[in-house]
Amino acid sequence: MKERFNLYKHIMNGLSFMLPLVVAGGLLIAIASYGLLANRFPYFNDVGLLVLSYTYPILAAYIAYSIADRPGIAPGIIAGALALTGKSYFLGALLGGFAAGYTVELLKWLFSKTPKSISSLKPMLIYPLLGVLITSLLMLALNYILSPFSEWLVQAIIQLDGLLLIITAMILGGLMAIDLGGPINKIAFFIGIISIVHTYDSILMAAVMVSGMIPPLAIALALTLFKKDFTQAEYLQRKNNMMMGLSFISEGAIPFVKTYKAKVHFPIIIGSILGAMVVAMLQASIPAPHGGIWIIFFTTTWWKFLIALFGGTLIAALLMKIMMLLGAPHERT
Repeated sequence: MKERFNLYKHIMNGLSFMLPLVVAGGLLIAIASYGLLANRFPYFNDVGLLVLSYTYPILAAYIAYSIADRPGIAPGIIAGALALTGKSYFLGALLGGFAAGYTVELLKWLFSKTPKSISSLKPMLIYPLLGVLITSLLMLALNYILSPFSEWLVQAIIQLDGLLLIITAMILGGLMAIDLGGPINKIAFFIGIISIVHTYDSILMAAVMVSGMIPPLAIALALTLFKKDFTQAEYLQRKNNMMMGLSFISEGAIPFVKTYKAKVHFPIIIGSILGAMVVAMLQASIPAPHGGIWIIFFTTTWWKFLIALFGGTLIAALLMKIMMLLGAPHERT
């Protein structure tokens, strides 16, 4: 029963199924805009836009699936589609997925005592029909409540510029490095996803990505340059951290943060904030929310992204050395 109310698990399930669509759609649009096929094959751009239009239905569908299994998929798809057309967007799809999933769970309970002779009708007729019907009615209320705020949020993200863009990027950069893949990190990641779904080539997503790549890369650089400050077992983790960082997987930094506490955590937070700041200042952007170094060359601003990534990584590694010098050799706080 506890799993049914594990909200974080359900959100992450929806996000994991949504992300491939955002990546594929964004990259197709980028190829059509910047690649060898730029302005020659607009079909890729159309396909990319179509793929992105499915992101909210898939998000809601697999949140509902995580709650109610297969019977939740159809109501969840409808919830996400209505969130898109009703302009409640990400928040509408998120809450709509929960509404669809728990609606189906309620239906399962209500029909749990029905005769066995109609059991086969439940998954194929009763749950989809009543689930879609009730969810569509619930979405009327959700869209009415959420659409004003959601439209404002999307427009605010799209229109960010100047100092406000830089400050927002720095805040997101700090959030990305605070818990390295945890709930706080995901808040920044969600904002980046919203920006890329609606702008297709996002500075904020670039800030989020660079600040998520810096922690493991900074640790890999520190392990390489300052080997004596770490144990031999830790030194052997430098290549693993480098690959995780290049692939935008922040979790490689977690064991070092747990071991060295502020001596590692403070530098990577500062490095991530500075990296995000440089992204915003240079107007670097990316077309997809995941992939790290492997997708940045689909945009014309890739060199700006690399400057921000290298600068933040170097500052974080140097700060780590300074923090180590402030304590006894190999001291773990």
